[in-house]
Amino acid sequence: IGVNDAWENYVPEDYPPLVRPIEPHTREIYRRLKMELPNTQILHLMPFMIDAVESKFPFHKKLDEYREILKNIALEHGALVLDMQEVFYEAQKTIAPKDLAIDGIHPTNFGHKIMADAIETMIRFE
Repeated sequence: IGVNDAWENYVPEDYPPLVRPIEPHTREIYRRLKMELPNTQILHLMPFMIDAVESKFPFHKKLDEYREILKNIALEHGALVLDMQEVFYEAQKTIAPKDLAIDGIHPTNFGHKIMADAIETMIRFE
């Protein structure tokens, strides 16, 4: 659940939306996790887009709508939330976006290192 779901609604002429509304499906995933793994702590990584391709910048608006829905549901279910968009906004202050993800969506090895460091920092303190 993330970038691809939002992308289908951002460019419907190129990627027809699938019939899978994000909110009920996300709630169902959490319901199943809590039912089947009641003692599990969930870390929800929020979807992101890195500003490496200028033509994709307007996509942030749709993705931000999805991110807000996902964040609210995660918090309702007691999940830890790591906002990867904020992590990459911070990284982009000193690192060229193309060094993090050439296409803006799929991280480079360096982009994955940024993600891994953020995850490690978060789970160390929980």
